[in-house]
Amino acid sequence: MNSLSDSSCQAPRGLVSDSWGPPPRGVFVDVLGTLVEPAESGQFPAACDATFYEGVLDALFHVTQAGWNLYLVGNISSVAFGEQSLEDWREFQAGLRDILKSQGIRVTRDYTCVDHPEGIKGRDRDSVYLLPGTGAMHHASQEDGVSLPLCWVLGDSTIELVAGWRAGCRVAAVRTGVALGDRTFHVDPELQTATAADALRLISRDMTMLRRVA
Repeated sequence: MNSLSDSSCQAPRGLVSDSWGPPPRGVFVDVLGTLVEPAESGQFPAACDATFYEGVLDALFHVTQAGWNLYLVGNISSVAFGEQSLEDWREFQAGLRDILKSQGIRVTRDYTCVDHPEGIKGRDRDSVYLLPGTGAMHHASQEDGVSLPLCWVLGDSTIELVAGWRAGCRVAAVRTGVALGDRTFHVDPELQTATAADALRLISRDMTMLRRVA
């Protein structure tokens, strides 16, 4: 496991390849419970105490090297409801971004959401990136040209998986975090693995959707 010590890294719009290969596609990975271990309370840990699940950094490197865009998603409810500060979340985000960059992992966009309509003052607003809404997936499709039916959404709760299903993406559940124990929605994921690393390794080898990109 690797310790962690607001702006998104954005890809140029409209990039297409004039060669044989997969069309633009992406993986939307939930941060807490899928990518990074949450604190015992379920909240995000201090940046200096946070750890990635075993093997996930190596798997993220390989999936992005295979041409997949990486998108970070997740509802940061502890900030929305005032249990943790926005400043601490920004510090956590910066630590996360620095570790990923140091490992050669490029984040195309960060869609994590710190707002909720019933949140505290200043955070009490709706957001298109609040899951199970599909704003993150559709924004990525519009801005980066990813084909949603070829994209994957990875998560440990039914909330992010239902968002992926609603957007027409393929969905993968992991048995870390809450391991679908929230039961907020009924969902039948196409893929279930012990960790995100296992799912990402399978996804990085998925070359079944090759076509000519003009």
